[in-house]
Amino acid sequence: MKNTGQRIAFLGGLTSAILFVAWRVYSRRSRERVVSHEGLDDPDVAQAFNRMATLPQMALIRWFVARRAIAMKQEGQAADLGCGPGHLAIKLAQAAPDLQVTGIDLSDEMLVEAERYARRSGLEDRIAFKQGNAAQIPFPDASLDLVVSTLSLHHWSDPVGVLDEIARVLRPGGSFLVFDLRRDMIAPFYLLLWFVTHCVVPRALRRVNEPLGSRDAAFTPQEAAHLVGQSRLTGWRVTYGPLWLTIEGILD
Repeated sequence: MKNTGQRIAFLGGLTSAILFVAWRVYSRRSRERVVSHEGLDDPDVAQAFNRMATLPQMALIRWFVARRAIAMKQEGQAADLGCGPGHLAIKLAQAAPDLQVTGIDLSDEMLVEAERYARRSGLEDRIAFKQGNAAQIPFPDASLDLVVSTLSLHHWSDPVGVLDEIARVLRPGGSFLVFDLRRDMIAPFYLLLWFVTHCVVPRALRRVNEPLGSRDAAFTPQEAAHLVGQSRLTGWRVTYGPLWLTIEGILD
């Protein structure tokens, strides 16, 4: 009986300590937006991101984005802005055989991985990759049927300008979906990102404070709505969940 009481007291004290530390960590979170610098020009950082991209939670995000995007558009020309190692572009091509997908990214390291992954997937005839900047999407006016972007919005130095670019390259009736974290995510997800950043990810990512840095640089749903409201995009809506937000719709 005495040992049981001691164990209960120990567990109670341990739980209290954990909750206190969690409260301290969460209470010190950044409320204001802090611009993130991922450092993808560093090969070690790029390689670490490539490894992270294969994790189940990242696959779940790609499934979510691809499912929502394809519900709006199943054929034509699509572009993935900030495609990274190409996983979402390949997911789109696999899920919608009538889509021709082009991944666009600034990082040579990411594009090399993307092209390798496309060859392994046997989809190189329907997927291409270009080096390019979302602020100057390398497509003519009204030439695309679908534009998607995942976890890139918080890196755009001129978000309104990029949203204007999306409006420029889309045909009337074209669809768009921009997915990102939300800075005001609920406490359990913030604490999970803090733990992953400090205790789980490779050292190269800890050095650039990722993935927590992406949360700090993200927008709230209200901020996202303000941004897109200043752009030339039409037919848009902002949706969100406990961790994420989207800017999505069909161009009028």
